[in-house]
Amino acid sequence: TKRVVPPPPILRLFSSAGQLCALAPVRSGRSMGASGSPMICCAVPTEPEDEYVPEATNTSLQGEWKVNGRTIRADPTYATAADFPDFGAMPPEKAERKVYQIKEGATRKAEYRPFPHTRTWQDVPWLVAFVCMTIAVWGGGLLKCSSLMSLFDEMSAEADTEADASQTLYVGGDTMSGAQLLILICAAGLVSAFSAMSFVFLTYKCPACIVWSSLCLGPALTIVGGLATMAYGSEAAVLLGAVLVFLGAIGLCINLCCYRDFIPFTVQITEVVGSILQQHPCMISVGFLGSLLSFVWFVGSSLALAAIFYAYNSEGAMEDSDAVRYTAVFVVSLVFMWGGGVASNVCHVTYCGVFGRWYFGNIEGTLAPSLKVATTTSFGSICFGSLVVAVVRALEAVARQMQEDATEGGNWVVCIVACALQCVLSALGDVIEYFNDWAYVQCAIRGVSLFESASITFSLMTCANTKYILADLLLNSVVNMGQVMIAFVATMVTSIIGFVLYGTAGMVAGFVVAFVIGLLAGGAASGVINSGVKTLLVSWAENPEPLSRSHPEVHEAFKEKVSKIAWME
Repeated sequence: TKRVVPPPPILRLFSSAGQLCALAPVRSGRSMGASGSPMICCAVPTEPEDEYVPEATNTSLQGEWKVNGRTIRADPTYATAADFPDFGAMPPEKAERKVYQIKEGATRKAEYRPFPHTRTWQDVPWLVAFVCMTIAVWGGGLLKCSSLMSLFDEMSAEADTEADASQTLYVGGDTMSGAQLLILICAAGLVSAFSAMSFVFLTYKCPACIVWSSLCLGPALTIVGGLATMAYGSEAAVLLGAVLVFLGAIGLCINLCCYRDFIPFTVQITEVVGSILQQHPCMISVGFLGSLLSFVWFVGSSLALAAIFYAYNSEGAMEDSDAVRYTAVFVVSLVFMWGGGVASNVCHVTYCGVFGRWYFGNIEGTLAPSLKVATTTSFGSICFGSLVVAVVRALEAVARQMQEDATEGGNWVVCIVACALQCVLSALGDVIEYFNDWAYVQCAIRGVSLFESASITFSLMTCANTKYILADLLLNSVVNMGQVMIAFVATMVTSIIGFVLYGTAGMVAGFVVAFVIGLLAGGAASGVINSGVKTLLVSWAENPEPLSRSHPEVHEAFKEKVSKIAWME
């Protein structure tokens, strides 16, 4: 037998990322995933937590499934290239290498039980790097803040308006005080929170309404925007409005006609996630906390970086050159994206832990242990995955700045190159973000490193043929448009409140603050659905039996989707 030589560890991440990408069609989500490499960990056990104790299982659901003489679910431990029709078109050596990686993931899965008593701290160097970056940026800002504060004092001293004028907002002849603006911010927060909770409630009570609204809202808003644009009356406005109405109508027809057959299945999955949310409604509070931390990180980092750059610029230590400007763009983007990504992914890992505990045994006290894992033993993995995304997004920001500079300077060659580079980096960032979403599920369940989690996830999802489930699941539409729906409701209600209380100025201020707060609240609510669906699919790929007992109709729907492979040529 020809011996299969595994790829070097540094290549496994990129190899498996492409493989996880291949599991998900374009319509199903953001983008794709990775595989195994040596674990970087620190053997510091945490306090014991509940260990998963499997209930009596139905052995007929384990191992290999066959339909029409073809394998629709392979046992990863004993998998061969013949079990995967997609491997038939590959060179034999490449197919065997994929089989090797599948078995490698199965071996790692067997080494780590779900929800162990103790966990080791994973990917610790990246946790240390994040802490050092935070200390460097915020500490440097504190050390250099005197120069920035002096600038603010000078600007205040030179102001021509009265002292209370700076506390007043003028819009269309109406005015607002700072206290009135604070009242609108509180109103926007309350309305956004109520909208988010209502969205979660409707997800369980009326999932069909949520799915249909998610599909129709985008095209409907495009049509309304087109009609509003046409109302201006000018020739250009009428033309632009007609284009928007046409595009909205086309999008609505596509959603109602092409995606109609996928809606019942999406409703089933949304209902399951909604039922779990009803049992654990406090998960939404984690999302709000993550949104608050993201806001604090943005404000604090903005002030710190402004203080640092202003201090060095006033001291003449910074040269006015393209290299310095692009470096500044990279550093600022990296800081913002890394911190924001860490806050978001802490919420995601917490959600995955709650859904995983529900799936594997209804363990009591699910939220606190899940949040503890996300903020301690798996925090290094979160920092690692977020850093990779942040680096790519920072490079994308540099490419965007280069494109703008080349456009202003009339250098079309550099402009085209920068535009192409920006597109490549944008796609790569989407790929890595999607990879992180799936890989973090096993970080939450088993407490493994990011590489090991990707290896296990690739093995499970490939053998279970979950790509056929994702192909019929409109997850992206529900998640993205759910966030927009919450922001839209919060914006409209708060704008009306602002207009009634404070006139035009109140309406404008209410619109702005409610839109921002509504997006944060919408992201918190819809992010739970995204995490829940991914955890449900990965857990079912590992062991279908718990879902067959709790929601047999969903289990049968999954089985029907993956059975498509039995009838393919």
